[in-house]
This record gives sequence, structure tokens and C-alpha cells, in this order.
Amino acid sequence: MNAVTPAASTPPEAGRLAPQADDGPSVERVQRVSLGAGIALIGLGLGFLAFRLRRPN
Repeated sequence: MNAVTPAASTPPEAGRLAPQADDGPSVERVQRVSLGAGIALIGLGLGFLAFRLRRPN
């Protein structure tokens, strides 16, 4: 097993995530859309479960 060691000139933060250049309104819009889509899917799932549990025996 070969371990990779960083060079001595590499800063300690090099392995961490760097800030992205696209931190503008488009990223905020995508996050809002994905949040809304997630909430809608949860609602559909709960409605489906309620419908399945409600059926007559």
C-alpha cells in the first residue's frame, strides 16, 4: 500500500474544500428549488402511505 504524502510547500488547507466561484444567486436558487422538491416528494410519500392505510379491508 503506497501512501501519498503532500509536498512540504503544500498548505495544510489544500485538502479541504475551497470556496467556489459560483456563490451567487444561482446557487441560492438551486438550493431553494431542491428544498421545495424534497418537501413536495415527502408530501407525496405521506399521501401515498395514508391512501394505502385507508383502503378498506
